[in-house]
Amino acid sequence: MKKCVLYIILIVGILTACNNGQGNTTQKTDDTFAEKSRKSTFVLDTTSTKSPRYDCALSIQTIVSDNKKREEKINRAIQYTIFGSEGNNIDAAIDTLLAAIRSDYNDMRPEYINEKHINESAEWFNFTYNLKTKVDYGYDGTIIYEIRCYSRNGGSKPSEICTYLNFDPLSGDEIHLTDIFKEGYEEYLCNRLTDALADIIGANSRQEIKAKGYLNFNDIYPTENFQLGRDSIHFFYNPYDIAPPEQGTTIIGFAYEELSDILNKPFKQ
Repeated sequence: MKKCVLYIILIVGILTACNNGQGNTTQKTDDTFAEKSRKSTFVLDTTSTKSPRYDCALSIQTIVSDNKKREEKINRAIQYTIFGSEGNNIDAAIDTLLAAIRSDYNDMRPEYINEKHINESAEWFNFTYNLKTKVDYGYDGTIIYEIRCYSRNGGSKPSEICTYLNFDPLSGDEIHLTDIFKEGYEEYLCNRLTDALADIIGANSRQEIKAKGYLNFNDIYPTENFQLGRDSIHFFYNPYDIAPPEQGTTIIGFAYEELSDILNKPFKQ
């Protein structure tokens, strides 16, 4: 099985450095990123200092560019990915999200009041939602936008989901796999991803891959959740994508030259 530039990292503490290579490092220098930050705390019982709480914190980077059409494209894609809503008014989207969280949390008040006499500060009523974003630059100045969302619902185990968007530095268009790879790339890439996954987890067959907790519910697939780094491309599989949550986040990466058979010409080294 061919060795690749790849690795697997558990979700706790991931802060990748995939873009620190010495390859193509062209960057946009006329962009700035404005931070939209908001913190809110909702309580179920305003009469008690021991009331369970829902703590929310959002920190979202938006692009500010001289090219307003390009700026709008990028910010629209950011808003749609984070909030699932059209437009590029991040402030309004944040307000809508927090209002929905508050309303849903308030719906739990009757249940809490009924149980308050048992445990006034019941842990299973405490919720957390933290969302942070980060901007980096990858191949030929590609804007890499990272969205990291941490949540904890009541007594359940915390969850962290990481999502990447890649933008053309000149047009502001979002870059998709069909922009990077030749037509009909899917089967070849799936085979490479499967071999790479087996390599990192120390499996010698598909049966062993499944025995280690992977691909039992979903086959591996070329995910659009990727990072177009300076020298390599990395695919991110969050909990539940190809494995149960206890396996953490799986990251599989290839140097561009390793995928030269299916890469479009601009990405060949």
